[in-house]
Order: sequence, then structure tokens, then C-alpha cells
Amino acid sequence: MNQQLAELQQAPELLVQTKQQLADAQSNLQTANDNLVAKKNELNKATADLADLKTQLATNQENLTKALANLAQAKSGLDQANKDLASSKEKLVSKQTSLASAKSTLAEAQAKLIELQQAPQTLAKAKETLDQANKNLEIAKENIEKAQQAYDEAKSNNDVAQKDLEDAKNSLAQVQEKQSQAQSAYDKAMKAYNDYLKAQQAVKDAEEKAKAEHTYFAQIVNGKVVDAQGHIKVGYSVKGNQVFDAQGKLVGTLAQTPTTRGMANTVKQENTKVLPQTGDKQNNNTTVGAILVGLGSLLGLGALGKHKED
Repeated sequence: MNQQLAELQQAPELLVQTKQQLADAQSNLQTANDNLVAKKNELNKATADLADLKTQLATNQENLTKALANLAQAKSGLDQANKDLASSKEKLVSKQTSLASAKSTLAEAQAKLIELQQAPQTLAKAKETLDQANKNLEIAKENIEKAQQAYDEAKSNNDVAQKDLEDAKNSLAQVQEKQSQAQSAYDKAMKAYNDYLKAQQAVKDAEEKAKAEHTYFAQIVNGKVVDAQGHIKVGYSVKGNQVFDAQGKLVGTLAQTPTTRGMANTVKQENTKVLPQTGDKQNNNTTVGAILVGLGSLLGLGALGKHKED
């Protein structure tokens, strides 16, 4: 009974401890979950990096396979050249032996010829033997020359094969370096091309702006725009002293007075059409207005002429 009472008295403290342990456990659980998410993110990044490395490895492996194939081919060519060289050496030795034998036969025939000069029949036979020996000697010389030529060709092929072998080794060592240089050159070329496009557009914009500053238009009282040839431009608009076409592109500058005779005539005609023409007073006003427009046109033309003279 006393033990149960003591346990009941300790129950609040145990409850507080249990709650604290539960809070600690929940905090540890949240920390573990956070660590798990971080590890998953690291795993995803590592997986992506592994895929990139596998792709690069496959490319490098392909280049290595090609380089090894070239190396094997070069080695095979070198082995064949060595075999041809050995065969040519054997043939050369054989032909040299034949030449020595032919020389010995010739010497013997010459000796017999001296001994048998008194015997016509023997002399004729000896002479025939001598002629044949001379022919054999010429043939042996030709064979020696051919053998020497074959030896020289085999030696040249051996040198070429040796060079191919060295080139294949160098190619194997330079595969990755060339790949890196090609990527760097591509990046530089793309940057230079983009810079060129920007500069080209800037020059074009500057040329169009300069052209627009020296291309003059006049405006009629109804808002229409007239060019230097006296043509009314449909869809053109004016903002400040700048003139824009139907697409909103800057095409010129608005002149205070007409700058050409054609422009002045069109402005005069169009303004005359727009001004009211009812009653004598209005007719008088129209006449006065026309006179003023004409004077303005003349003044404008005078200013234009002076501008051209300047």
C-alpha cells in the first residue's frame, strides 16, 4: 500500500519525464527525417553525376577502342614489313651466291678457253659455254638489281610502318586533349558569333537612325504625311518630330516647312481641299491661306537651296 502510494506520488514527475522523452524522440525523429531528405537529394545528385560520367566514359572508351584498333593495324603492318624485309634479305643472299657461282663458272670457262684454243671443236664448245656464262652473269646482275630494289622497298615500308605505329601512339594520347580543345573552341566561336550578331544589329540600327534623321516629311492639316516626292504615305504617323511607318518603324523627321517642290505642291493642294470654302469670306480666307502656304513653300524651298549650297 505504501509502495503504491509512493508510486502515485512520483507519477507527475514520471509523466513530466515521459513527456520530455517523447518531445526529445519527436525532435530526433524530425532531425532524422531532415537528414533523410538531405541524403535523398545527395543521392539524386550523385545519380545524375554518375549518368554524366557514364556518358563521358562511353565516349572515351569509343575513342580508346579506335586508337587501339589503329595501333593494332600499325603493328600488323610493321610485322608484315619485317617479314618482307627478311624475305628480301634471303633472296639477296641467294642472288649474291648465284653471282659468285656465275663468276666462278666464267673463270673456269675462260681457263678452258685458253687451254683449248688449238682445238677448233673444243674452242667452239668452250665459246658457247662462255657465251652462256656471260648470259647467266647478266641475268644474275639483273636479279641482284631486282633483289636490291625489293630490299630497298621493304626497308621503306618498314620505315613507314614504324612511323604509323608512332602516330597511332600519339593519337591515343591526344584523344582527350583534342576533345577538350574542341569544346573550348566551340564555346569561343559561339560567343564570337553572338557578339558579331549584336554588333551587326547595332550598326544596322545606327544606319537606319542616321538615314531617318536626313529623310524629311511634311504633315498636312488633316494629319496625313507627305514624302519628299510629294506622295501621301498611307498609315504613316507622327510623334514629336519623328515619322513612323505603318509597322511603327522610324523612317524620317518631320520638317517645319516643305523641303522639296513636290512636297510643297502636295501640301498646298491637300490643305486647300481641307480648308472650308463656303461664302466669300471663307473664299478670301482660303485665298489668303493659299498665299501663305505658297509663301511658306517658297521660303522652305529657299532654305532648302541654301542648305544644299552649304
